[in-house]
Amino acid sequence: MKKSLIALAVAGAFAAPAAMAEVTISGAINIGLVLGKSSSDTAGNPGLTNQSLNPHYSNFNLSSTDDIGNGNKIIFNYQFDVSGTSSANPTRAGGAISNRNSYIGVAGSWGAFKMGTNENVYERLQYQSDPLDGAVGPGGNLNILSTPGAGTVFEVGQAGCAATAAAGCVGFYRRAEQQIWYESPNWNGFTFEVDYTLSAFKTQTTNPTILSVGGKYAPEGMPFYVDAAFETHDDMFGFNKAAGVAGGTSSSDDAFEVGGGYTFGPATIHARFESLSYETDAVGTWERDAWWFGVKWNLPTGYVGGELGIADEADCTGTGVVCTDTGATMIGVGYFHNLSKQSQVQVIYGRTDNDANASYLQIGAPLSGAGADHQSVTVAIKHTF
Repeated sequence: MKKSLIALAVAGAFAAPAAMAEVTISGAINIGLVLGKSSSDTAGNPGLTNQSLNPHYSNFNLSSTDDIGNGNKIIFNYQFDVSGTSSANPTRAGGAISNRNSYIGVAGSWGAFKMGTNENVYERLQYQSDPLDGAVGPGGNLNILSTPGAGTVFEVGQAGCAATAAAGCVGFYRRAEQQIWYESPNWNGFTFEVDYTLSAFKTQTTNPTILSVGGKYAPEGMPFYVDAAFETHDDMFGFNKAAGVAGGTSSSDDAFEVGGGYTFGPATIHARFESLSYETDAVGTWERDAWWFGVKWNLPTGYVGGELGIADEADCTGTGVVCTDTGATMIGVGYFHNLSKQSQVQVIYGRTDNDANASYLQIGAPLSGAGADHQSVTVAIKHTF
């Protein structure tokens, strides 16, 4: 539930304005105890177990709108990341508060234009169709989708991407900086969005930028939706990280997805296909397809959900590049019990099984090398306000 506060007048040496906009405070805190386990990997390193507290997507928001006439308004939102794990610029240690999804813009009957930092539409179509609280924790479809593995679940920003195995930026499940975007109005159930990052991180040799385009058709009163998205990355060198090699002076990486869902009675089913391709000039290519399925069943006390993700073995080119046995399978199940309209207990289990040369991770499980299998279970409390 959102609460509105009237902004306080500035006292002392500062002159108080005649009127100030109403500010809305909202957010979600989701923290859970996580037990994780990883098996031994292909190289023979022993397995690991751990316990941790995971703050998931915990955040709070300050937002405001200002009517400027003719059906238009200025819109503002600043989202504070209090998890310390999902900011586009997490520059301070210790889980310090930093920026998450934040923007200022203009909105009207024609749509909305925004500027700031945000998760791209390609990513948001995925977590909006994830039955485990929008890809939270061990249940997240981001364990399989938008990544070829490469020891990566979630990346933020587009700074620092380089043509080395360690610094290549591989993920399409990404929060981008220096971004402008347009959100369309709803035309009888059809909406679309275009996101573009500016060349703020351009150097003499590279220009890391992102273009993300997606659309969704979900007619009001109908039990189905379909969506599709395309995203392309320039000079972010995803191939280098996927293949574990260095070299090249430019790169082009693309992702395409199409999905849909259908509701009948208390149940909703989801399905999604994704294709990723990476190319670094004069070095090599890497292509990977994946499938994802989910189901959510509403109960009087909350809901249960389950999902299955299958990443196919990659196809690749390049001297010394190996992409055989790079597939993986992930399952997730969860029960979400409503304590009230604002508070919920979540119990989620996730497991990722890797082929011998695959490095897909499982949120909450310890890091390990290629071929390791991962499991994690969390008991979390979610509170929204």
